[in-house]
Amino acid sequence: MYWKITVLPGAREASDPERAPAGRFVLQRHHDGTGPHWDLRLEQTGYLVGWRLEHPFPDEGCWALEKGPHPMRWLEQDGDAAREDAGLYTVLAWSKDARELLLEGRKGTRALRAERMPFLSPAAARALQETMDEMAVDAASLPAVLRDGVTARRRAIARFCGLGRELDGSTFDEIVWRRTLESLSLDELTAHLRAYEVRFDHKYPPSPASHPETLPDGEHGAWTERAMGIVRGG
Repeated sequence: MYWKITVLPGAREASDPERAPAGRFVLQRHHDGTGPHWDLRLEQTGYLVGWRLEHPFPDEGCWALEKGPHPMRWLEQDGDAAREDAGLYTVLAWSKDARELLLEGRKGTRALRAERMPFLSPAAARALQETMDEMAVDAASLPAVLRDGVTARRRAIARFCGLGRELDGSTFDEIVWRRTLESLSLDELTAHLRAYEVRFDHKYPPSPASHPETLPDGEHGAWTERAMGIVRGG
């Protein structure tokens, strides 16, 4: 389960001496087979919960993976990890999809908000993986491929609607057409676009790429003789 964690302003204002800490926390920097990360662990009753962070609390937010229950010994032991911070945490708000915490550690006081991010259903994840395998696309290039695909579709729809307004005027129902086109594959969308481009070319025939040169009156014979000389190599 992925979460987005951001630093909230006003950590001092969030501190309330009458609010009892919920327990201890520890922030550890670790490097495993998938690369460097930070583990934020929170004490519960007899176990630890928390997140695996890709960055240590940037102000603009970072993505984090929810961790399963861990043994309490990680509050005291670091193993092959490096301890970045530790102290007490206070719950400011706690719900299924959002949590706000006040961390009071050796490096000062920080208020954090953790927000659960939407995730793919098993069916959507399976379809995505099958498409990646079919198209030979790796996970690292998937964001760029997705962005390019969405951009190509939007441009094709915009061009189609522009041609439709020009060709059909007020009878062109852009709202209906956009709904129709958005449900089609890119190949189907392109076929519709090509049909409108053919109509447009029929209505406004494109100019030829080159025009025959107009010769002054009485000079056709001289130009013909020069051309034949070039052909003969003379």
